[in-house]
Amino acid sequence: MSQANKDQLALAQARYAEYLKRNKMFLTRERTSLLDFIFGQKGHFSADELLYEMQRTGLKASRATLYRTLYQLVEANVLSESDFGHGHTHYEINLGDRPHAHLVSLDNRDDVREVTSEKLDAAIAELMRKEGFTPRRYNLQVFGSFAGKKKS
Repeated sequence: MSQANKDQLALAQARYAEYLKRNKMFLTRERTSLLDFIFGQKGHFSADELLYEMQRTGLKASRATLYRTLYQLVEANVLSESDFGHGHTHYEINLGDRPHAHLVSLDNRDDVREVTSEKLDAAIAELMRKEGFTPRRYNLQVFGSFAGKKKS
């Protein structure tokens, strides 16, 4: 694991531990194992995909424990969740990375692209300021077609 990944995992562990402490819970060995396993995932993943990988690799945790942990990690600002219209929630590690939007293809359900825009970031920040609103997180998905442009 690279030093950058180790640093991100340490940040995630600290955020999760603080969340659990605020909610009068403990960072157990099972929770730590799940967090470590989740940090090994790449890109977007669903709870079912994660459960399958856990079973495949021998990590033991119930479906209920997994769902509860995913919820806690979203609340702790370690993961973000998105609905790409596939009938289930997708998760991704998000530790304050630059905000991004998801472009979700209606023609190819596997084609979900992350895009960033300084103008969009500025517009959202201005809207929040104008409304006197402090966001904890936000999620933007745009559904449509890519007009023949190949996935990069």
